[in-house]
Amino acid sequence: MKKIFFVAIALAFALSAQAQKANIQFDKTTIDLGKFGGDDLIKKCHFIFKNTGDAKLYIHQIFTSCGCTTNSYPTHGIEPGESDTIFVTYNGTNKAPKKFRTSITIHSNAKNEMTKVYIKGEQLARPVKETEIIEVEE
Repeated sequence: MKKIFFVAIALAFALSAQAQKANIQFDKTTIDLGKFGGDDLIKKCHFIFKNTGDAKLYIHQIFTSCGCTTNSYPTHGIEPGESDTIFVTYNGTNKAPKKFRTSITIHSNAKNEMTKVYIKGEQLARPVKETEIIEVEE
Protein backbone atom coordinates (compact mmCIF):
# COMPACT_ATOMS: atom_id res chain seq x y z
CA MET A 1 0.00 0.00 0.00
CA LYS A 2 2.86 2.38 0.85
CA LYS A 3 4.49 1.67 -2.53
CA ILE A 4 1.32 2.61 -4.40
CA PHE A 5 1.02 5.80 -2.35
CA PHE A 6 4.64 6.84 -3.06
CA VAL A 7 4.31 5.98 -6.75
CA ALA A 8 1.13 8.07 -6.96
CA ILE A 9 2.85 11.05 -5.28
CA ALA A 10 5.90 10.72 -7.55
CA LEU A 11 3.63 10.56 -10.59
CA ALA A 12 1.71 13.63 -9.45
CA PHE A 13 4.95 15.62 -9.05
CA ALA A 14 6.19 14.47 -12.45
CA LEU A 15 2.94 15.48 -14.15
CA SER A 16 2.82 18.88 -12.46
CA ALA A 17 6.44 19.60 -13.43
CA GLN A 18 5.74 18.50 -16.99
CA ALA A 19 2.54 20.54 -17.21
CA GLN A 20 4.38 23.85 -16.93
CA LYS A 21 5.86 24.47 -20.35
CA ALA A 22 6.37 27.47 -22.55
CA ASN A 23 4.69 27.53 -25.95
CA ILE A 24 5.67 29.73 -28.90
CA GLN A 25 2.95 30.82 -31.32
CA PHE A 26 3.54 33.08 -34.34
CA ASP A 27 1.07 35.51 -35.92
CA LYS A 28 2.50 34.57 -39.34
CA THR A 29 4.82 31.72 -40.26
CA THR A 30 5.65 33.04 -43.75
CA ILE A 31 6.34 36.59 -44.86
CA ASP A 32 6.32 37.40 -48.57
CA LEU A 33 8.82 40.13 -49.41
CA GLY A 34 7.36 40.38 -52.92
CA LYS A 35 9.34 41.29 -56.03
CA PHE A 36 12.30 43.60 -55.63
CA GLY A 37 15.55 44.49 -57.33
CA GLY A 38 17.60 47.34 -58.66
CA ASP A 39 19.23 49.23 -55.83
CA ASP A 40 16.67 47.94 -53.30
CA LEU A 41 18.30 44.59 -52.41
CA ILE A 42 18.07 44.71 -48.61
CA LYS A 43 14.67 43.80 -47.16
CA LYS A 44 13.68 43.84 -43.49
CA CYS A 45 10.74 42.16 -41.82
CA HIS A 46 9.72 40.81 -38.43
CA PHE A 47 7.86 37.92 -36.88
CA ILE A 48 5.67 38.57 -33.84
CA PHE A 49 5.26 35.66 -31.46
CA LYS A 50 3.45 35.05 -28.20
CA ASN A 51 4.20 32.73 -25.30
CA THR A 52 0.91 30.84 -25.00
CA GLY A 53 2.31 28.44 -22.41
CA ASP A 54 2.41 28.64 -18.64
CA ALA A 55 6.19 28.97 -18.11
CA LYS A 56 8.78 31.55 -19.24
CA LEU A 57 9.86 31.19 -22.87
CA TYR A 58 13.56 31.43 -23.72
CA ILE A 59 14.90 31.50 -27.29
CA HIS A 60 18.29 29.76 -27.26
CA GLN A 61 19.42 30.10 -30.89
CA ILE A 62 18.18 30.96 -34.35
CA PHE A 63 19.61 29.51 -37.56
CA THR A 64 18.88 30.61 -41.11
CA SER A 65 19.12 28.43 -44.21
CA CYS A 66 21.00 31.09 -46.16
CA GLY A 67 23.99 33.30 -45.38
CA CYS A 68 22.05 36.16 -46.98
CA THR A 69 19.71 36.30 -43.97
CA THR A 70 20.49 37.70 -40.52
CA ASN A 71 18.31 38.00 -37.45
CA SER A 72 18.01 39.44 -33.98
CA TYR A 73 15.84 38.05 -31.20
CA PRO A 74 15.09 38.67 -27.53
CA THR A 75 17.59 37.11 -25.12
CA HIS A 76 15.42 37.65 -22.04
CA GLY A 77 12.65 35.35 -20.88
CA ILE A 78 9.18 35.99 -22.28
CA GLU A 79 6.50 35.65 -19.62
CA PRO A 80 3.34 33.60 -20.28
CA GLY A 81 0.83 35.67 -22.25
CA GLU A 82 3.47 38.18 -23.44
CA SER A 83 4.55 38.83 -27.03
CA ASP A 84 7.87 39.80 -28.57
CA THR A 85 9.53 40.08 -31.99
CA ILE A 86 12.19 38.39 -34.10
CA PHE A 87 13.72 40.76 -36.68
CA VAL A 88 15.01 39.37 -39.99
CA THR A 89 17.07 41.04 -42.73
CA TYR A 90 17.50 39.59 -46.22
CA ASN A 91 20.50 40.93 -48.17
CA GLY A 92 20.35 40.14 -51.89
CA THR A 93 23.58 41.97 -52.73
CA ASN A 94 25.74 39.82 -55.04
CA LYS A 95 22.94 37.25 -55.37
CA ALA A 96 21.63 36.01 -58.70
CA PRO A 97 18.07 37.00 -59.55
CA LYS A 98 15.67 34.25 -58.50
CA LYS A 99 12.66 33.27 -56.45
CA PHE A 100 13.66 32.22 -52.94
CA ARG A 101 12.25 30.73 -49.75
CA THR A 102 14.51 30.91 -46.72
CA SER A 103 13.83 29.17 -43.44
CA ILE A 104 14.50 30.63 -40.00
CA THR A 105 14.76 27.87 -37.38
CA ILE A 106 14.08 28.90 -33.79
CA HIS A 107 15.40 26.75 -30.92
CA SER A 108 13.70 27.42 -27.58
CA ASN A 109 12.46 25.80 -24.40
CA ALA A 110 8.91 25.62 -25.81
CA LYS A 111 6.91 22.39 -26.07
CA ASN A 112 8.01 22.22 -29.69
CA GLU A 113 11.71 22.95 -29.13
CA MET A 114 12.32 23.69 -32.81
CA THR A 115 9.99 25.95 -34.82
CA LYS A 116 10.42 27.19 -38.39
CA VAL A 117 9.22 30.38 -40.03
CA TYR A 118 9.95 31.48 -43.59
CA ILE A 119 10.60 34.49 -45.77
CA LYS A 120 10.06 34.32 -49.50
CA GLY A 121 10.22 36.64 -52.44
CA GLU A 122 11.61 37.20 -55.90
CA GLN A 123 14.80 39.08 -56.50
CA LEU A 124 14.68 40.62 -59.98
CA ALA A 125 17.60 41.21 -62.30
CA ARG A 126 19.20 44.62 -62.17
CA PRO A 127 18.36 46.70 -65.21
CA VAL A 128 21.18 46.94 -67.70
CA LYS A 129 22.45 50.48 -68.04
CA GLU A 130 22.95 51.57 -71.58
CA THR A 131 26.29 53.14 -72.22
CA GLU A 132 26.55 56.12 -74.47
CA ILE A 133 28.72 55.63 -77.53
CA ILE A 134 31.07 58.50 -78.06
CA GLU A 135 32.60 58.96 -81.47
CA VAL A 136 36.21 59.99 -81.44
CA GLU A 137 37.54 62.08 -84.30
CA GLU A 138 40.94 61.28 -85.63
